[in-house]
Formats: sequence, C-alpha cells, structure tokens
Amino acid sequence: MSAILEVRNLMVGYGGEPVVNIDGFTLHSGTLVGIAGANGAGKSTMANALLGWSRGRPSAKGSIRLAGSEISGLATDRRVRRGLVLVPEGTGVFPQLSVMENLTSMTADVAGSSRVFSVADIFDLFPRLAERRENLAGSLSGGERQMLAIARALRLGPSVLVLDEPSIGLAPRLILDMLRTVRGLVADGLAVLLIEQNVRAAIEVVDHLYLLERGRFTADGPVAVMREDPRIIDAYLGRGKA
Repeated sequence: MSAILEVRNLMVGYGGEPVVNIDGFTLHSGTLVGIAGANGAGKSTMANALLGWSRGRPSAKGSIRLAGSEISGLATDRRVRRGLVLVPEGTGVFPQLSVMENLTSMTADVAGSSRVFSVADIFDLFPRLAERRENLAGSLSGGERQMLAIARALRLGPSVLVLDEPSIGLAPRLILDMLRTVRGLVADGLAVLLIEQNVRAAIEVVDHLYLLERGRFTADGPVAVMREDPRIIDAYLGRGKA
C-alpha cells in the first residue's frame, strides 16, 4: 500500500543553523503516527515546515509528497487544498465568533479528500460543541477550544491531519477523550500525524512512534516496541512504569 504522506531528507534552519534534520518518515491512510520530543526538540518547526509556513524566515529543503505528488514547492494554501491540514499549537479558533460561526466559516475545497465533514458530523463527534454552538469561542474551556480547532480542520476535508501539541493545557481525562476521538477518525481511514510532548498520552493511541531529539530522530518503531525503549521510559514514562 502506497503512503499518503512521504517526507524525505527534511532540513529546516534559521540563519544557517539547522533546527530539524531528519531522514524522513511515511504515513498511510488509517494510521496514527506519533512524533514525540521535549520542548525545543524541533517538533513545531517540523510541523510548520510540512505546511510551508513559519513566523520567521527559515530555509527548508527536502521532499514532501502527498498522495504521490511533490508538494514542497507549493504555497501553504495549496497544500491545504491538496489535503494536508495542520492544527497548530495554541488556539486555532476565532475567539470573537461563535462555535457555529467558526465551523461554518470553513469551506472544504480539497481535491484528494476522502470525506468532507458536515456540521452535523462534527456535532456527532463532539457533542459538547453542539451544546455550545451559540457561545463565543473565546468563552470556551481549553478542552472545548481544542475540540473546536480540530473540528475546524476536519471541515476542510483533510486526507492527512497534523496535530501539533493538542494536549497542552488540558486535564489528563480530557486529553485521553480527545485522542480517543482522533483514534476513531483513524479507524475510519483518516491519516493522522500526532506531534506531542505528552508521550504518556500519545503512546496510548499511536501505531508507530518517532523520538525527536535536537532536531533528529533518535529512535522509532511500532508503539509496542517503543514502550519498552529505555530512552522513552527514562525520559518520559519513568523507569519501571512503561
């Protein structure tokens, strides 16, 4: 089965200094791949490079193929239209708009989308958003805002959904609830790249895990193997608690 997303020899730097330098990875439809690392490891830099945008002026080299087509030379909006959608770290909603307005402001225009999520689909996935549909997004709790950010991304009809640190600021129960919902989307065929510092949560849902340290992959494997990796245990899980 061919990969939906193939990244090869990705190098991203600022002022000539490399921040990310990875051989690459692949992602297939119906799988959830995790990339874990501490703060400053280069996770968000990598996520932004996949979409071709940044707050700074990085140099980026490498190959990014989506559904077999090279997209590394495309502008961000064209990558999104091809089906690569990012939920960035932080608040990905319009706080002065209602939940419903946030959802209806998104229009799916994706050539390779396998599914376009209607507002009704979103409310089935996130019943809490249905209850809060008339509330301003800025009045939502952190967990509700994260649900809404993911929902807005789904409205764009992604073939690959990239989640950058979705657990930040959320209570442990809310994190697991959210990730289980994402896992359900994967079971329906969506490809998801989960970029997380919270390895303890990510390891409960991903199929394959990469460890990113100082901009490089230092280990990867099926999640069952990575659970037992001493580097994961010592740095993220606590010795003897994997």
